[in-house]
Amino acid sequence: MLDFLKKTEGKKENYWALLIEPEWISSAIWQITDEKVEVLHTSPATRWESDLIEPIDASLSSCTQNLPEDDPDPSKTVFGVPNSWIENGNIKEEYLIKLKKICEDLSLVPSGFVVLSEAISHFIKQEEETPLSGIVVGISNEALDISIFNLGKLVGTTSVLRSVSVEEDMVEGISRLNTNEENLPSRIILFNQKEQELEEIKNSLNDADWNKMKFIHTPKIEILEPSKKILAVALAGGSELGEVSGVVDKEVEQNTDTITEEMPLEEVNKFASYEVNNFEEPSDVTAEDLGFTVNTHTAPVVQEAIYVPKTFKLPTVPKLNFKMPKFNLPRFSFSFGNKSLIMIGSLTLTILVVSFILWWFLPKAEVTVYVSPQKLEENVNLAIGTDIKGETIDVNVSGEKTKSTTGTKTVGEKAKGQVKIQNGTGEPVNLKSGTILVSSGDLKFITTKSASISAALSTTEPGLATVDVEASNIGSEFNLSKDERFKVSNYPKADVEAISVDVFIGGSSRQISSVSEDDKKKILKELKDELIEEAKLKLKEKITNEMILVEASFNVETNEEDFSNKVGDEATNLKLNLDLKITSTVVFKKELVDIAKKSLDGKIPTGFVLRDDQINYEFGSSSEDGVFDVKIIAKLLPSIDTLEVAKKIAGRYPNIAEGYLRSVPGFVNAEIRMKPNLYGKLGTLPHVSRNIDVVITSE
Repeated sequence: MLDFLKKTEGKKENYWALLIEPEWISSAIWQITDEKVEVLHTSPATRWESDLIEPIDASLSSCTQNLPEDDPDPSKTVFGVPNSWIENGNIKEEYLIKLKKICEDLSLVPSGFVVLSEAISHFIKQEEETPLSGIVVGISNEALDISIFNLGKLVGTTSVLRSVSVEEDMVEGISRLNTNEENLPSRIILFNQKEQELEEIKNSLNDADWNKMKFIHTPKIEILEPSKKILAVALAGGSELGEVSGVVDKEVEQNTDTITEEMPLEEVNKFASYEVNNFEEPSDVTAEDLGFTVNTHTAPVVQEAIYVPKTFKLPTVPKLNFKMPKFNLPRFSFSFGNKSLIMIGSLTLTILVVSFILWWFLPKAEVTVYVSPQKLEENVNLAIGTDIKGETIDVNVSGEKTKSTTGTKTVGEKAKGQVKIQNGTGEPVNLKSGTILVSSGDLKFITTKSASISAALSTTEPGLATVDVEASNIGSEFNLSKDERFKVSNYPKADVEAISVDVFIGGSSRQISSVSEDDKKKILKELKDELIEEAKLKLKEKITNEMILVEASFNVETNEEDFSNKVGDEATNLKLNLDLKITSTVVFKKELVDIAKKSLDGKIPTGFVLRDDQINYEFGSSSEDGVFDVKIIAKLLPSIDTLEVAKKIAGRYPNIAEGYLRSVPGFVNAEIRMKPNLYGKLGTLPHVSRNIDVVITSE
């Protein structure tokens, strides 16, 4: 899936590897050295939620901090993306738009993309020197991305919304892919960024019963080290540039004690507080617009389409390429001219003065003070359309789910045979089809045809007739022996009696898996819950940040409900296709804020302030007239003059500044981030207070 720009020969060129997962971002700077992909610097994993620009900015900046000053920042970038971003071999349009925005804002030149699961397969092939046969599973909070490989070839991939049971989700995903019921590779590789969670899932899967799945033997569950994912992306990129024999992590070689740690979301927000204003999303974006192609030669890069500055620049804090001037000093001599001494002295003094000015005025710092808020709650009744304006939006969602059946059913064949009926009475006996015969063991049989038995000629010569019978039920217990005697209908046995002519055969029974009513109800509830969660995400994408989705107003309509089997059918799996229409009400945040402030007016203690972003709303169920019970939860923060705090800590060392911050009312913790991050005696907070951004937030 990668098509790089023309290969650079001679001078070693640095490239970006940028891995975007459902919840995490990581990056690396790499180059090709001696037919190996050499990873020079990697960033810690950075969490992201809705905006990608700031976390990626922070991740890339983390890599470039250790670059030599004379090395330009890379620009050519290979992107690693999850399976859910791909459709029919191409990146989905909604994600192409995001990648275009990333490239424009962060001065990146898109060189190609690779699907993470395929990059991992290629990485394992290089590492183990054999193609991968296994199941690669990416685990996020929302879904499982499952890919099956056979000797390095991708058999299939699917995404399963995550439920409470990862084992059931795995079975469902594998069942989707293994439609031919071929033997599955007995190796499962799990990956995400949370190693502790992966260990718990691994233990759960080790205890699971895999006998229902067609594995060659019990699968071995493995965990891929999180740090290897970005190496896999870099290796995939290097493989497109030329023949490479592997990947080398230079950071690990240089420091075997390096510990990869995750960068919390708060750190990202502080490190790169960058806003994108007045951005209009482009329409009809294609992969070629971004420089991405699939199985084709790369088209030339048109500079007018995506503006690419020569160097990568962070939009928050400019990177200073400050270099000491180079001097061509004469050979050492014991005689100096006065002019030379004056020039050297003046130049040295100028450098010192400029350095001091830069050190004094240029540094910036972000100080986040976490305080313990005081909670204030208030319940109000709101009628949407009367007390507050509302709008109605809807979305259609559909999906399918497969689950193993739990019902059982007994099936089999009925025993059949012939009986000789003896009539000892003086009158003929006429028997209809369906006449019941009862054996000495109380087993019932039924005649399959009507019969007429003549009257007895004498007491020793009864009337006779042969009739076909079959058992009233299935089971081998109806296979009776020859000469078994039967009572015929309501006739006394002394008058009319039936005797089996030969052995009754064919009776059998067995237990099978079948669809139960509980199976049907359970799969319907699970799939409906999953689709409602999917609908929530789609509905939230439809609204702006100034709106709030009222989940309590959800109205669910079923467009289509199709089960693969009926209750009682013989089946080991039950499949459901479901199509829903979800309708919801949205309200405007500003109106809710006004209502909250009005309700809390006069209840805020002295010394505390109420900020709009510290108010949460919980909508309860509505009454028939559309009135909702709304709980307003406000976090009150201490009233603190942040400008005064900045003045107090300006020019102080971080440990001394933190000591002062402890005097802030409700203090819990403080985080100080400085740019640039100087050490030793130079490592003070900025001396200019306006270069210190103090943020007070709740714990």
